[in-house]
Amino acid sequence: MLATTSDNQKTIAIIPARGGSKGIPKKNLAPIDGIPMLAYTIRAGMAVDRIDSVLVSTDNEEIAAVALKEGAAVIRRPEELAQDNSPTEPCVLHAMEKWEEAEGISLDWVVLLQPTAPLRDSSDIQGAFKILDDSGADCVLSVMERREFHWEKEGLLGTPKWDIDNRPRRQELRPDLIENGAIYISKANLYRDQGNRLGGKIALYEMPLERSIDVDEPFDLWLVEGYLRYQKDREEGKP
Repeated sequence: MLATTSDNQKTIAIIPARGGSKGIPKKNLAPIDGIPMLAYTIRAGMAVDRIDSVLVSTDNEEIAAVALKEGAAVIRRPEELAQDNSPTEPCVLHAMEKWEEAEGISLDWVVLLQPTAPLRDSSDIQGAFKILDDSGADCVLSVMERREFHWEKEGLLGTPKWDIDNRPRRQELRPDLIENGAIYISKANLYRDQGNRLGGKIALYEMPLERSIDVDEPFDLWLVEGYLRYQKDREEGKP
């Protein structure tokens, strides 16, 4: 029988949310239907019983206040890990070490939840855990499926990566599986030994496109709010 992440193993979720942002000022606090974007990810993580603690790693007091209000713990991120070019893995390692030091417990699994995926919900995280258990993998990441007509560009000219004389229907195209950045569940040792969220046997959890929006530009916020309005209208029986 495969060991699972629930067999007396310690699992935390880490949400990296620094204060700086170029595309959208204060992006992690941007209101979506009157709620700070960060709160959606905190709530999704806290609704998963496989996760023992939800931590927000931040260098920003406003973000820390929102995290505490939502019931998450806060890890104060040092300035050198909060730059525009700071990679995510050292930030996760820092949060892991601070949590282990405070709790006196060694972590087994780490869930990385990026706050720019506010439509990822608790059922997606639970689904990723199930894929992880069923596969016996060392990590799992969320992906979305796309079928697109790809081109290569050289100067102002383009070359199709498909047969223009026998144009296929979109549904006949080979699907691409693309990281959507919403969920990464990894053995803690991947971070410790390899400094990487991915390694060993890697499993994939497929998420629907409508929940895979990654907020990077103002237009993405408009898409998220539009989807939430659509969902609310459906629940209220509006056409």
